[in-house]
Amino acid sequence: MQVAGDAIGGYRLAETIGAGSVGVVYRAVAPGGQVVALKILRRELAASELYRRRFEHEIRVARGVRHRNLVPVIDDGAVDGVPYLASRFVQGPSLGRRLEADGPMPRDQALRLAEDVAAGLGALHRRQLIHRDVKPANILLDEDGRALLTDFGLAKGEALTLLTEPGQPVGTPQYLAPELVDGSADASAVSDVYALGCVVYECLAGRPPFGGRTLEVAMAHLTEAPEPPPGLPTPFADALLSALAKNPAERPKTPVMYAHVLRLAAA
Repeated sequence: MQVAGDAIGGYRLAETIGAGSVGVVYRAVAPGGQVVALKILRRELAASELYRRRFEHEIRVARGVRHRNLVPVIDDGAVDGVPYLASRFVQGPSLGRRLEADGPMPRDQALRLAEDVAAGLGALHRRQLIHRDVKPANILLDEDGRALLTDFGLAKGEALTLLTEPGQPVGTPQYLAPELVDGSADASAVSDVYALGCVVYECLAGRPPFGGRTLEVAMAHLTEAPEPPPGLPTPFADALLSALAKNPAERPKTPVMYAHVLRLAAA
């Protein structure tokens, strides 16, 4: 793994700001002095055609859709066979880190976040793209409190090759719609709505709908009715849980519609 002070494609690495199983993200400085977020595919995965194609897929998606609630890609390339992409550096934490540090959000903040993420998802959906991994770690908060959706490595669209095995659930278990758990339907706009509902629930409760469970969380998505976070008025709790309907047809049809339903219920 690269360390602070190393140079990649002309970018000088300053510090590690995130790491996952596929890539590592650094705060880095471009040759002209601009600060960027530089994501680099893990070197041990760079020899895999599948992982290289997934990385290239993420770049294509991010370059293909521009919206104020989506983190834009600035540059991409490869050094010694290891691909990288440079994105706008968001001066703020991920939603995941914000919740870990401060706990649940006030309702008005959660509503604003829902509207921001819904707008970003709406831009993707209008391009026939499904994000498939909406979760707090993939939502960044800028200095003005605006939420921006990032990490398009699992995005699916009609014009994109699906880089996963057939029947293999894709996404993060705590935010995975029931139809994706049991394979009864493909990823769709309403499966992204379900994930957004899980995120908004976590903003209000401090945990996902089915807690921190891992092994049995998939079964909970299929069979358990989530309890609303305590203290919510019934109309707002019903609106919140509307995104978590087991039947995809019973959810709000779009993320923007869901955010609107929440706003109306909070009035």
